[in-house]
Amino acid sequence: MRHLRWMYRWLRPAQGRLTGTLGLSMGTALASTAMMATAGYLISASALRPPTILMLWVPIVAVRFFGTSRAAMRYLDRLVSHDTILRLAARLRALVFAHLDAQPDAWLGRRTGEALDLVLADMDRLQSLLLRLVLPFASAIGASALTAVWLWRIDPRLAAIFAAGVVLVGAVLPGLFYGLTARWQRARDALRRARTAALDDLVRGLEDVLAHGEASRALARLEKIEATEERFTARIDLAKAAAEGMLFAAAMATVGGLLGEAIRLHLAAHLPGTMMAAIALAATASFEPWLAVGSVYAEAQEMAASASRVGDFAPLPAALRRDVSPPQTEAPYGPASEDVALSIKGLCCRRGSLWALQGIDLEVKRGQRVAIVGDSGAGKTTLLEAALGLIPIEQGDIRWFGRPIGAWSDADLRRLVTAVPQEAYLFHTSLRQNLLLARPDATDEDIARALAVAQLEDLVARLPDGLSTVVGDRGFALSGGERQRVALARAVLRGAEVVLCDEPTASLDVETERAFVDAFFRATEGRTVVWITHRLVGLERMDDILVMQGGRVVERGTHAALLRQGGVYRQLWDLQRDRAFGAQNGLTRMSAAPTPRPQLSGRAPT
Repeated sequence: MRHLRWMYRWLRPAQGRLTGTLGLSMGTALASTAMMATAGYLISASALRPPTILMLWVPIVAVRFFGTSRAAMRYLDRLVSHDTILRLAARLRALVFAHLDAQPDAWLGRRTGEALDLVLADMDRLQSLLLRLVLPFASAIGASALTAVWLWRIDPRLAAIFAAGVVLVGAVLPGLFYGLTARWQRARDALRRARTAALDDLVRGLEDVLAHGEASRALARLEKIEATEERFTARIDLAKAAAEGMLFAAAMATVGGLLGEAIRLHLAAHLPGTMMAAIALAATASFEPWLAVGSVYAEAQEMAASASRVGDFAPLPAALRRDVSPPQTEAPYGPASEDVALSIKGLCCRRGSLWALQGIDLEVKRGQRVAIVGDSGAGKTTLLEAALGLIPIEQGDIRWFGRPIGAWSDADLRRLVTAVPQEAYLFHTSLRQNLLLARPDATDEDIARALAVAQLEDLVARLPDGLSTVVGDRGFALSGGERQRVALARAVLRGAEVVLCDEPTASLDVETERAFVDAFFRATEGRTVVWITHRLVGLERMDDILVMQGGRVVERGTHAALLRQGGVYRQLWDLQRDRAFGAQNGLTRMSAAPTPRPQLSGRAPT
């Protein structure tokens, strides 16, 4: 019932077009039934050899009229129905992508293959559900009801026989078939989604699979899933063929029953002989849409499952619902009205059943630089995601420029705030186009400045086509550090007032890191910067530093003040310094070790 409600909300804007589509579909079925009934009457009347052709003039014209009407309405039905459903599907896809863009925590925890299956296969099945099942089923009911009324006016027993046949062909037999194959269809659907996920994992992890010699095992697993899926498909296809035969037999049995009753009425002088063929052919035509609908029942379980998955995903938690419409131009809420860029009070978040953040308070003023440090798992990235509205919060308050985060539209918030994630996504296009995602109107001079800040000038010089070089899917042609610097160049190019950086130097070597930090802070002079890191480099530039541990803020202050306290920050600082000193000594010992002379003889060295 819940899924019917969301489908109703989805279909409601097009209810006028859907009503017209249903009318055309029903009109097609009625025209087909009327044409066959009139043709049956015409054949029977012609067999009696009337004295003049004028006695057959009306049925002749009626056959032509209904035949032409049937063809015209069928064409219009296909045209209008497909246009309407495709428009609705496009609207639903836009809504789904908007929800994906909002990235609720529950969705981010799923596999990537599930997202692919949702936006492709599930959407296509939902489209088929309307075109091949819902609309034909509704039109078949309407056409059969009018046919039953016509038969009832001839004789109530004819209407009763026809109604019993419709119930048998349209409900009883398909229901039995649906119940018989539901378990197989659920199993096949699960296998299909497992195959999509396995294939997605194989493609994304192909390098690791090949490096560890697991290609044959991965392919064998995929082939096993496909073989099991094919077995269930064969069972369903066999049951579908048997069901189609049973439906046709039941329909013809009903036509036979109607013909038998019509003969009895004719022998009792209650029915003209010319009406017997009309009744039989009209009933045959009336069962045509029911047989078409019955053949789709084999896919009904998958269609219903797809509708259920889309329905489960469509409603977002209230805390994450934001207006995805274009920003309002009248009475805009600008940042100039508040001196505090980001305000967080009493923030608490969960990751599953565990607390990820507990009682976080943070205030970042405009133009201030704030660093958030801590070991891996301390909650730094979770705090960033919560500040951007990407995950639901249990309690607390998050405000940007004095305005609750839920009151901001996506467009307005992204105009003011840009984020640099740990793993930057690069599209399969040129480096220039990947940079222009941040600001499509950027000039070559703007791009050059951003590249200089991100320490990417040498990379561009090495690339065969410079900025026009295609970087490959997910930036495959670049290293991890280079991809991260491209994301940093985007942030610089964007020019947003607030820049949120999540581990921006994690993939950089020491020299590049220091050069980047210097260039980045020069480029973002006057902007608000929130710098999340576990590498304590350049933090003496920060106005405030928060030290997180176990989802809580345990220390805060400037770099010098935290070192004097001798607490957690001092321990992190000493540990990082010791590691750097140890690594430097190791390199020194390696460079000072004597290099063995090469063996020039044919004997192996001892």
